[in-house]
Amino acid sequence: MKLKYLEYFLTIAKLGNVTHAAQQLYLSQPNLTVAIKRLEEELNITLFERHHKSVSLTPEGEKFYKQLCPIIQDLQALLQETKSTNADESTPISIGIPPMIGSFVMRPLLNFFKQTYPMKELTIVEDGSIGLQQKLSQGDLDIAIIIITNELPKNLASIPLRSVEYKACVPKSHTLANHTTITYDELQSESLIMMQLDSFHRQHIMKHLAASHVTPHIAMSSNHIERNLDMTVANNHISFLLTPSPFHREDINLISLKPPIVATVAIVYKNNKSMDILAKQILMAIGSNENT
Repeated sequence: MKLKYLEYFLTIAKLGNVTHAAQQLYLSQPNLTVAIKRLEEELNITLFERHHKSVSLTPEGEKFYKQLCPIIQDLQALLQETKSTNADESTPISIGIPPMIGSFVMRPLLNFFKQTYPMKELTIVEDGSIGLQQKLSQGDLDIAIIIITNELPKNLASIPLRSVEYKACVPKSHTLANHTTITYDELQSESLIMMQLDSFHRQHIMKHLAASHVTPHIAMSSNHIERNLDMTVANNHISFLLTPSPFHREDINLISLKPPIVATVAIVYKNNKSMDILAKQILMAIGSNENT
């Protein structure tokens, strides 16, 4: 069955006149009549009742028309969305990623754009989850891969990517280094190295500690992950890392907290159809990478 035959059928059904439909479709009336005849033969039903100067749908034709309309509308919407998304691959797109999340999503993200949109310029903006959500809401970003907890503003949408866990980074010389887990109470007398004050990372961990009435000393704050780990070892302090971040250090043990501190990483984007398509493509690319 040819799709153009369905278009011919819908046009005749809407206009109720074969001559007018032929004019609108830029076809000759005999060719249009032949096309509808072939469609009726394929469906094995009669679609139209012919009158002197008009046509009307038969009961079978009316049923087919009602079933066909939403299918054609969905197809047209899909084609328009795809066309909109791929209209100009050279248009830059800005994506916000916090440093810790970037450590495990950056490579599959770059591979996705290299393979799917090779001509598109990708601008990476590094900031904390809180700051990136604000930039998204203000229209300064297209997409962000961040940690979410609260309800998003109405102009943003999200797709959950994965659950993550915050683990303590403990120097191997530390008294807690051989523990299988570390309780919040055990952190009370420790000096911590944290991300900066406006980071979700820091706020989320401190909220959990405060709920258990634990207020440890924060010795240093920095958004530079490697620097934090170096200072953790040099000063025998404790810091925190979001797993599954790649971790290749022989001088630090990663230890879960008890109870564990977990969060959800999501793809957050401006709420429109083109960004929705792109976000779902990114989800599939990163998700498939995680499972390999």
